[in-house]
Amino acid sequence: MMYEKFTPGRNIWKKVSRWFFFTMERVVVIGIMFGLTYVMIKKFFPYNIGIYGLILALNNLFLTIFLILPSPSNPNGLMYQEIVRGIFKFDKPATADIYTVTKSKGN
Repeated sequence: MMYEKFTPGRNIWKKVSRWFFFTMERVVVIGIMFGLTYVMIKKFFPYNIGIYGLILALNNLFLTIFLILPSPSNPNGLMYQEIVRGIFKFDKPATADIYTVTKSKGN
């Protein structure tokens, strides 16, 4: 009965879940960082992880948490988007950038 009607405009991929606000984008970032950490530990510490492997894993855990935080310039975006935009210097502005309506005096 609950699923008899379909309301258009509901995108399940962008829907914010109730459990830690894990959207699909955040789950993908967590998965990529977990895979990267796993490969790095297997490559650099094949036999015994030790203290340096633990430091690497904790460092990547904190980096992952940082990357999935909301970005300051666009609350609907994530921090990794800010970093990628800063590294590659895209001409496309952030969605939260504000343009002036009036012309500047220099023009």
